[in-house]
Amino acid sequence: MSKRDRTGELEEIFEILVTSYAQKGGVIPGESDLSWKPATDAYETEDAFIVQMDLAGMDPTRIEVLADEKTLVVRGVRQDSSGKGKKHFHKMEINVGPFARRVPLVVEVDPATATARYRSGFLYVTFRKGNSRDEKQRQITITR
Repeated sequence: MSKRDRTGELEEIFEILVTSYAQKGGVIPGESDLSWKPATDAYETEDAFIVQMDLAGMDPTRIEVLADEKTLVVRGVRQDSSGKGKKHFHKMEINVGPFARRVPLVVEVDPATATARYRSGFLYVTFRKGNSRDEKQRQITITR
């Protein structure tokens, strides 16, 4: 990521903070106010545990997926797709900015088997059920 890209991202995050500050009546937003939580389903099949996350409009290269034998962590930043410049929103329901989602892995899985794919606005992370061979956290690459 170039310095110009990082500067643009910082400006966007600053704008989100200022908007949040204004919407809260001048109260400085807490950590939970600075990130949104994407809708998430977690379910199991006969041989797998699957986490499906609604991340519409995201660039998969800007999503970080980490897992160990107990927890899946997905985080990133969704950019505002409404374009540059000042806007006066009449309705604002699409979350933008930084997000983080921590999903407990409630069945025994092996994080070494985890795969992640992004399709039609959804992130799918699939783990094979079974004993973990390694307790270290690992990063999972997203495929399309």
